[in-house]
Amino acid sequence: MRLAATARPRRRLLWATALVAAIPAAGVSARGYGGRRCTPPSGYRIADCRVAEHGTPDLSRAAWRARHGEQVTISSPVDGLAPNPAAGGAPIWPLVDSLGQPIGQLEAGPRGRLTLVAVGGAAYRATSVNVRGHGCAASASQSAGSPLVQIIAGRAPSGGTQAFIDGAALDTSSAADTAALKAFDTQLGGGTGCGPAGREISGVRPLANPNVGASAHARLSDGALNTVTEYDAKPAFGDVVYFMSNTTEVSVGGVARGMVRVGTPVAKVDSFTTCDPTATAR
Repeated sequence: MRLAATARPRRRLLWATALVAAIPAAGVSARGYGGRRCTPPSGYRIADCRVAEHGTPDLSRAAWRARHGEQVTISSPVDGLAPNPAAGGAPIWPLVDSLGQPIGQLEAGPRGRLTLVAVGGAAYRATSVNVRGHGCAASASQSAGSPLVQIIAGRAPSGGTQAFIDGAALDTSSAADTAALKAFDTQLGGGTGCGPAGREISGVRPLANPNVGASAHARLSDGALNTVTEYDAKPAFGDVVYFMSNTTEVSVGGVARGMVRVGTPVAKVDSFTTCDPTATAR
């Protein structure tokens, strides 16, 4: 399952199976979207675009850029943190989900080593922190001022998490952090954000843990198996589940544009009759 989110005052999120950002269906046909042919994939190589049952398109990063003049994602490394006045000047910054709720924190040690701290206090060495651009957030100010970051910590549950962090957390005395902030500020089209909400075709229900890692895995384009447990709920980090802006032409899973807790009210807006060719059930 993927989510198509909208930060409404009611704090409701809309979901679509294996899909996100519900775009108006103009220009959609069974074989294409907006002039792009949605040709069937071959082998484990996924298509440039595909269209859901109710006309919602799932576009590759290239198709999204060509169609909307927006860049789905970026990847720019972070190697330090600035002092946080709210933490007495310590380089410790909260991590929040798409609704602004805490899911952990990121800390920098004396030598700049970054540590991912879970909600319960467990600490994991972060091997990689990357700014992934603008995401789907609770407010325009959160989306504009708080980069979505990917934090990889090999020993953490699910290998880490993605989260929003205040842009002030990036240390402008660091060349890498300065470049990451610039990449965030100049992301083409300001990123995909949440996208239009789409028409609800089901009643509201609490978001469940998809548990895809318990029954499925993914295949890379060369056919190699890959785990998908990172797309399940993350109890260590607020029990959040990722939602996507697109899944096509992504080697495994999709491009995460935000995350919300299990139990968040959601409603279905669309679905696919078949899975990505990368998806494989056990």
